[in-house]
Amino acid sequence: MNSVYLEPGIYVNIFEANVPDKKVTIFTALSKAFPKLHDLRLFIETKGWKARVYRNDDVIFAYGQDAHELALKDFQEHTVRLFDHPKWCARLITEGLNDHLKNQGYREGHGKGRVMFYEPEPYQTAASGRIKVFRGYDLRTIYLRQQDQLMFGLVVDICWEIQDINGQTLSMEEIARKYNAAIEVAQIQDEILPHNKINTEISRLRLQNHILPFIARNKEFALPLSQDIRVTLGELPVRVILGASS
Repeated sequence: MNSVYLEPGIYVNIFEANVPDKKVTIFTALSKAFPKLHDLRLFIETKGWKARVYRNDDVIFAYGQDAHELALKDFQEHTVRLFDHPKWCARLITEGLNDHLKNQGYREGHGKGRVMFYEPEPYQTAASGRIKVFRGYDLRTIYLRQQDQLMFGLVVDICWEIQDINGQTLSMEEIARKYNAAIEVAQIQDEILPHNKINTEISRLRLQNHILPFIARNKEFALPLSQDIRVTLGELPVRVILGASS
């Protein structure tokens, strides 16, 4: 059971991502020299280098353990401040967490313009073991400025993937028609209560029972840079403060 205590109130599934405002070493080149980043990424992959590239307006940032190898492509070493480039910094947070989860065996999944990460083992099974229910997390990094201070946040949503015993993904129609297990799966996903009543507190339960433990397990990870710079996540979600109207 999760030990984090939530005071009464309204919460959103956003957790502060604390990043040190440091200067870091990267390698840069003019964007016009590499009109297609896809080709550059394929070149890096072919070489087996641990490096990533990011287009920042008219400049390409190369970063990571082997970014210096891109000197072969006329990249030059530069020092930049993380908070001077908030979009790139948000991307670093996302990539750092993705790497952290993959190292733990999480499986990357794709939706419509989204990337999710599913736990390596089924969360539960249904239909007498013929259906495997995998719990996943839809992760996004955002940033905002509050009183001239830059803040980053991690948005965490729960997602699910249902598979048969052969690892094939099942739709809810197939779950209902072939296995007669739609209600059982919905109960596992907290959508329906044990007495087949609709769960009106699904958001609170998913936050308390799924999202908070996920944050507690992954509260610190490294950014994908050549320096050892780590992100720490706040253990409590953002609380909504409702102001009284005058």
